[in-house]
Amino acid sequence: MYWGRDTLDTDRGSDELVRQVESIAATAGAAAQRETVTEILATGVLDPVLAPTTNLAHPSETFCDALTAIARHSVELAEAVQVQALCANTIRRHATASLWSELGPGMREGRSLAVSCLSERNSGSDLSAVELSAVREGDTYRLNGHKNWVAHAVAASELIVYARTRDAGIGGITAFVVPANAPGVEVSEPSAHLQGIAIPVSSIGFRDVAVPADRILGRRDRGGLVTDILSTQGRLGLAACAIGVGTAALERALRFAKSHRRFGQPIIEYQSVGFTLADMATGLRAAQQLLSHACATFDRDPAGATLVCAQAKLFATDTAARVTGEAVEILGASAYLPGERVEMWMRQAKLLQTLQGTNRIQRLTIAARLDAAVAAHRGE
Repeated sequence: MYWGRDTLDTDRGSDELVRQVESIAATAGAAAQRETVTEILATGVLDPVLAPTTNLAHPSETFCDALTAIARHSVELAEAVQVQALCANTIRRHATASLWSELGPGMREGRSLAVSCLSERNSGSDLSAVELSAVREGDTYRLNGHKNWVAHAVAASELIVYARTRDAGIGGITAFVVPANAPGVEVSEPSAHLQGIAIPVSSIGFRDVAVPADRILGRRDRGGLVTDILSTQGRLGLAACAIGVGTAALERALRFAKSHRRFGQPIIEYQSVGFTLADMATGLRAAQQLLSHACATFDRDPAGATLVCAQAKLFATDTAARVTGEAVEILGASAYLPGERVEMWMRQAKLLQTLQGTNRIQRLTIAARLDAAVAAHRGE
């Protein structure tokens, strides 16, 4: 293994959870089927991030270790579990107590799935550009507009929808929890051009959809605050997925290099191959250590973890993209043979660089916080 905490720093509860979810993922195949996601969620894999009273020493890292283990076998499954953790934690942190008591048990056990509806045709990472409208009528809001790039929408029971309730700007956005079967909600079939990576992405239309005011997350016109978890926990999860797919690629390249012979010896004995494998392993270990630090920072101070979470996502996904690309080169033409997964992992690693804000966005986030980070380090 090239990931996970050091042996002396683990506990039995987290190790057992990781083994349990990896066993499910290893026998499930590549597709993120609804039944498999439900089976994984039923293990309690979300509890480390949803139950603040957990007795695990490293709750966020335990969850990320589980994601990494799943991603070694299926990035699609790991990403689906990550989406559920992100959405469930968003609702737990910002919903009323009665709404969370209604939705929480089903989400923790995998009986109910939620998705986040943020992106639109003219807005991606720019929340202030959201155009979908929510007009108040007494104790109800009427939602009209469209959302794009909604992952796993076809299987969702609840939709976290960011809508405009006031004038232009980020200060006029409100977050709602909308039942996926509400009249006026229209979910498209998944985009065909993404089926090769098996993450179903749909667009959703909202036509005069009535939503009770008690389904607002947080406060009216303060939906920007609800997205805070996207820039912390969301990026930790994607970093964990990247380490998982990178580890799978490294392990496959290593097996190939040891068994494939050219000019009378295994190709791993050639420095160009052996040194490449060494760099791949070192990069993944460094990514894991940065992720471990980011998880500890998030557990200790979620509001102060934005910088290091962006760094973890940036470094881990860039590393995964490099490692999977190197694995393709080591396998050569064999990487493109039917049944070989390395080339697919390379495409998936590239996708992870773009999710939850592209890595250019991560660099903007990091650059904007450097002065404060340096000052804090100096004790200023």
